[in-house]
Amino acid sequence: PRFSNIKVPQLIVNLVKRCLDANPINRPEAVEIENILYKWCYGDKEELQKQIIEAEKINNSLPTSSMPLTSSSYETHSEAIYTSRLLSFNNLPEPKNSDDYYNEQNDNIISEKFSESLQIDISRLKINEI
Repeated sequence: PRFSNIKVPQLIVNLVKRCLDANPINRPEAVEIENILYKWCYGDKEELQKQIIEAEKINNSLPTSSMPLTSSSYETHSEAIYTSRLLSFNNLPEPKNSDDYYNEQNDNIISEKFSESLQIDISRLKINEI
């Protein structure tokens, strides 16, 4: 996921970065993630709470329109039949960690660019069940 112009607690940034690592060997296993989350909830939660308070202060000082929302131009047709198809993944490039949204200077995930598809409000789509 990309965070758009918001401050995210560093502990969470570090976990997200590990989970999204291009090399699956570097990603934490579910048990490790469970242990980390358990520790944050029931163990040493002072550091996370401190970072959350700091992030909230920064985020509350940001303008409310830091990411402009556009209206959804995606419409479905009531008589259309939507189908899926198999995709070929034979010629994929080697995975690599994306640096376009990771800001090393302050060690925070930030996105200046975002996809229009991310702006679609799923609850507003009019998709009829078949």
